Amino acid sequence: MRKLSWLILGLGVLLLAGCSVKNNQTEQQAQKLQQTIRKNQKVWQKKKSAAVNVNQKDLAPFVATIPTGYHDEDMSLSRFKNGSQLVVQAQVVNLQAEKPTLVTETKTTLYIKKVLAGNKDYQGKTIKTELSGGLTTAKVKYTSLEGEYVGKQYGVKNPQTKVYNNNPNSPLPKIGQTIIVGLNQFRPENEHDLKQHQENGLTTKNFYVINNPDVTYWVKRDGKYQLNNPAFSKRDNAKKYPNLNGLSKYFNRHLNG
Repeated sequence: MRKLSWLILGLGVLLLAGCSVKNNQTEQQAQKLQQTIRKNQKVWQKKKSAAVNVNQKDLAPFVATIPTGYHDEDMSLSRFKNGSQLVVQAQVVNLQAEKPTLVTETKTTLYIKKVLAGNKDYQGKTIKTELSGGLTTAKVKYTSLEGEYVGKQYGVKNPQTKVYNNNPNSPLPKIGQTIIVGLNQFRPENEHDLKQHQENGLTTKNFYVINNPDVTYWVKRDGKYQLNNPAFSKRDNAKKYPNLNGLSKYFNRHLNG
């Protein structure tokens, strides 16, 4: 009987030791992630500060629009979850400018804090995605359809000047913020599409596309998950979309962090 007691005690000590090691590893990983985030924040802010900010902040709430074809009566938590391969609560770890093209996109690293729908193996891992807007050149921003550079009309004489610009319907989050989005694995439309993304380090293995970013995309601000598209926050629209706003309330009730 005494041997059995010692065996049970020994197993208990080993179990506690194993839990302690696991907790320490988890804590170290969390600390390392936060260190990486702080480092990336400084790098991104330096590049952003060096660029000419061409956003029209006062006009942004008025410019933002509800996407044509969105029907709130069709929105539900189950439809949102079923509409993507992955639905995640994720932290923005990094934002990086991509090579300038006609459409300005920002390469984004996400740490998946929780998988709300889809393969749970992604939880605790990082993936890449693209967010609309960000850093580009004045030449890209201010070249007309005819190919003429018109930046001088906006006070930007040099076409190579770095500029920062947000998409009114989908403003960029800050590094360190937590977001909720639906994701689908990247499926290139053609060889050119594949090569263009590969030039920015985005492949079919690490890159996931955000599904419907102008609608089902939440950012945690001031302690609450809010729809990222400012158009949904307009006073006239607040009561028009009860189902979508209901999802915001659901996330704020059930999700921590």
